[in-house]
Amino acid sequence: MTIKRRFLISYIGGITIACLSLLAILCIALYVTTGEIPSPGTLYRTFTKQRSLSPEEELAYIQLRSLAKTEPDQLVAPSSELLAEIHQFEQQSLGIVVRENDTMTYYSKDLVERSLVAHFPAFDANNLETRGTIDNAGRLYRYMKFDFYFSNQKRGSLLVLKKENSMLEFMTKWGIVIIFAIVGLSIAAVFFLNRLLKKTVIKPLETLGKEMSEIGEGHLGIQRVEQTKKLAVEVKQLVHEFDEMRAALVASTNQQNKLESNRKELVASISHDLKTPITSIIGYVEGLLDGVANSPEKQKKYLETIRSNAQALNDQIEELFLYSKLDADALPFHFELLEVNDFLNHRMEEFYLQDPTLGIQIKTTTAEPIYIEADRLQLNRVLVNIIENSMKFAAAKRPLKIQVAVDVSDDSWVTIAISDNGQGIPADQLPYVFDHFYRAEKERSTQTGGSGLGLAIVKQVIERHQGTVAIDSEYAKGTTVTIRLKQKKAGDL
Repeated sequence: MTIKRRFLISYIGGITIACLSLLAILCIALYVTTGEIPSPGTLYRTFTKQRSLSPEEELAYIQLRSLAKTEPDQLVAPSSELLAEIHQFEQQSLGIVVRENDTMTYYSKDLVERSLVAHFPAFDANNLETRGTIDNAGRLYRYMKFDFYFSNQKRGSLLVLKKENSMLEFMTKWGIVIIFAIVGLSIAAVFFLNRLLKKTVIKPLETLGKEMSEIGEGHLGIQRVEQTKKLAVEVKQLVHEFDEMRAALVASTNQQNKLESNRKELVASISHDLKTPITSIIGYVEGLLDGVANSPEKQKKYLETIRSNAQALNDQIEELFLYSKLDADALPFHFELLEVNDFLNHRMEEFYLQDPTLGIQIKTTTAEPIYIEADRLQLNRVLVNIIENSMKFAAAKRPLKIQVAVDVSDDSWVTIAISDNGQGIPADQLPYVFDHFYRAEKERSTQTGGSGLGLAIVKQVIERHQGTVAIDSEYAKGTTVTIRLKQKKAGDL
């Protein structure tokens, strides 16, 4: 069963149950109150007894009751003054009835004597029930009754009636019309609510279903459901979450496409980088086998070239293997407490021993020990990658100078800025230098080489240390790599 049909049934069922419940409660309350099975007449009589008297009814009843108490015989043969007073009451839509035993000695002209005799309330000398309703020729009247005795000890009764349109008359005349009107309004309300439901709930859900089918076919850019005020709150939330899911799928697809592009680039990069040294190795090995190197000096040169290319090939394989482990979060980190200045001085000395012409300078803003929690091996790899990049892209016309600046101006962070005066990086390439497999050089050079993973590895290692890394460069002037790591304070040691 569809949601639309379920809601339609629930509307009709709700209206029916509410009406039946109200009717049942009303019937039970009236039965408990009156002891009678509820009917239109019972309802009218109950309503009449509880209604307050109008000023005209109260005045007529009080005056005539006073006369019945003091001079009851005047009601049998009313004087002209009394008749004038009674006619005045009758002009105010009141009816007056005087009975002596079973004879109606006086009744207003709009009343039917035969019906009065048939439905006249019983005599009650104690006047316990003084209010009620009476049927006169098919019409209901509200009355106030006073029973008394005439001077000849005959029973007398005085009725003051209020002529009005009773509920029974109204329902008899207009009941069918009202019932059909209520039913018609209910049906119209159901159709209106159903139409509103379809517009604000059903149709958006159907559209979402179509969009899901299109997403399943790979069409992620289509959006048909618009966020409007008429939508139900739950549907708005569903549409919002669906749009977020679509945006996440688009981002995921774009990322997947980017990774696929990177993968293809990596395959091409690996193919080129591995093919070049392997081709060189094969060429020199064939030269040795063919006897081209016919002297010890040539043989040594060939073997050194083979070793150099094999070493470069091994370094590239190790870098790719390292990156794959970092990317899969499969490389264990062993954190320990390091003093930054000692660690940097030791590493820079190693670089200086490898290349005495390399100009490296370390500056720090404080002479106090600066501690961080880091993996010594991986942090060393970060420095090696950055310094080797500086050496690889040194300017051709000036000696390379590298400056390492340590700053602890922020109590929670240690900033290590590594600057060089090398070639620099063009501004349009800066946003991509930390991307996987990205190479700043447009043409591949056997001298610079590399797989384009150096800075990507730097970023992953620093992020595993819960730090940040950024790069700033000006083409033809130099580059600065800034690393920020959490500082370990004396109280934490």
